[in-house]
Amino acid sequence: MRTYRQRQFTRRAMILGSGGAIGALGVAASIAGLRNDASGRVRIAMNQNPPTLDISRAANGINVLRPCIENVVEFMIDKDPAGDIRPGLCDWTISPDSRTIEYRVREGVLFHSGDPLTAHDIIFSHERLYGALPSYRSRCYDLDHVELVDDMTVRFHFKTQGGTYLRLRGTHVYSKAYFDRVGDEYFARHPVGTGPYRMTDFRDSEYMDLDAYEDYWGPPPPIRQVRLLFALEDMTRVAMLRSGEADVIMAVPYSMVPVLSGLGFSQARADVHPTFTVRFQLANPNTPWADRRVRLAIAHAINTDAIIHGLFGGVPKSYPGFTPIEPGYDPSLQHYKFDPQLSRRLLAEAGYPNGFKMPLIYFANNYYGSRETAEAVIFFLRRIGIEVEARGMDSAHSLSFNREYARDPKAEIVALGTGVYANYMDPVEAMRFSYGTRQPNSWYRDPDFDKLVDAALRANDDESRAAALRACTRKIHEDLQIIPLWNSVVVYMMRPGVEFQPTQRDIPLMRVKDMKLV
Repeated sequence: MRTYRQRQFTRRAMILGSGGAIGALGVAASIAGLRNDASGRVRIAMNQNPPTLDISRAANGINVLRPCIENVVEFMIDKDPAGDIRPGLCDWTISPDSRTIEYRVREGVLFHSGDPLTAHDIIFSHERLYGALPSYRSRCYDLDHVELVDDMTVRFHFKTQGGTYLRLRGTHVYSKAYFDRVGDEYFARHPVGTGPYRMTDFRDSEYMDLDAYEDYWGPPPPIRQVRLLFALEDMTRVAMLRSGEADVIMAVPYSMVPVLSGLGFSQARADVHPTFTVRFQLANPNTPWADRRVRLAIAHAINTDAIIHGLFGGVPKSYPGFTPIEPGYDPSLQHYKFDPQLSRRLLAEAGYPNGFKMPLIYFANNYYGSRETAEAVIFFLRRIGIEVEARGMDSAHSLSFNREYARDPKAEIVALGTGVYANYMDPVEAMRFSYGTRQPNSWYRDPDFDKLVDAALRANDDESRAAALRACTRKIHEDLQIIPLWNSVVVYMMRPGVEFQPTQRDIPLMRVKDMKLV
C-alpha cells in the first residue's frame, strides 16, 4: 500500500491560529465574498485520498474510493438520503422464495462515453468485480449463477436467498463497450460511468474535478462544477473552510462543530457506519482476555459517556447493538455500567490482581476520533492496572490485518477500530460478514451465533428478520468478543448558501447530487 503525501498549509494554520475579533472579521469577510461567487466551482474538502480510480483495484481501500467515485460510477440500485433502496439503473422483482432477482435495465441510459447501458454491462461489471474485489465476492457468497434474459433483463439466481444482495444494491456498473475499446489500463485511469457527474481532471493527492453530466438519466444535478480536494488532516480542512479555500468540508472534528457554527457556517449530519469498538482476538486461548471475566472487566473500565461528551462534545451516539432506525434494534440492551472497582475485582478473580500488559492496535486516517478514543481507552485501562502498548495502523490495511490474525493461535492482539455493526447498509450482512465463523476476516467463532445469522438470512419477512437480528446482538453482547463504544456521526459544514442532505446508514459519502446552492 503506497503512502500518500500530505500537502502543508502553513497559511491555513496561521488563519486557524488567529483569534478574537480579527479572526472573526476575516471569516465574515470570506463568507460575504463567497456569497457573490456561488456560480463558480464548488470546492469540497474530503478526508480521504483515493488509492485508485478503479473499484476493481481498490481492494481494502474500497471505502476510501467510494465517497468520490460514486459521483461518477453508480450501483445497479439507487438509495435515497435516508439510506433506503430505490430503483436506479435497474428496477427489480424478487421471487417469493427470495432465490431469484430479476433486474430490468432502465431504458435510455447513456454512459459518459456515449455508450448505451444494457444488461451486458451488468454482467460485465459483475464478473469483473467478482474476480478482483474480495468485498464484492463476499456479498455474492450465496449466488448460484447469473442469467442473461435479453438485452435489457438479467436474472441473479441464489442458492438460498438473494435479499442481502438486493439490499446491498448489486454491483457498480461499468461500460463493457468502453472497456473493449480502450483496454484495462486506460479504463482504470479514466473512469466512465452513468453518474450525475463525469470526471474531467484528477491529480493524485490533490483533487478531482467533476462536471455535471448533461445526459444524466435522473434529475439534473443542481451544482454544475465541483472540485473534490483531498485533505487528510482534520484541522487542515477546518482551516480551508475558515479561509474560504473550501465551500464544504466533510468529517469535521467534533470539537470544532460549535466553533464553526458560531462563525456562521451551517452543518449537516449523518448516522453512518462504522461503530468504534474494542475487539478481542480469541483464537489464542493463552491470553488474559481469553477469559470472559477479563473482557467484562475491560467493558466496565471504559467510561463511554466521558469519551462522547468529554472528547467529542456529545456529537456521536452510542448503542450496544443496532440503532433505533434499524431492524433488530433492541431497547432492552444496555451498555455495561462504568464501574472500575468491579473491573479490579473481576481481574483479581481471573488471576490478574496486578493487571497485565496488553497490545492495542488502532486504525486511523479514514474516520475522525480513532486516535482520541485510543488515548481515552489507554487512560481508563491504566486505572485498573492494564498497561496498554498502543500502535496506530492505516485503516486501509484493516481487512487484510483481520484476515491475517483471525485464526492465528499464537496471536496476542486487541484492536480498537471501526467495526461493521450499526448503520451498515444491511444489518444481516453486518452480522454475517464481520462475525460469522466462516468469514476469513471474522475474529468470532461460535456455532450458536452462526445459527442465529442463518435464521436472519433465511427470514422472508421483516418481523422474523428483526427477531433474529436481536438475538444476534444479545449473543455478541453476552460473549463480549467486541465492546461497542460509540456510533459514527459524520458532520459536514458549509458556507452560507450551500445546502446538503447527506446519506444515512452507509459509510460517510459525498453525493454531490444531494447538494444545492440557495
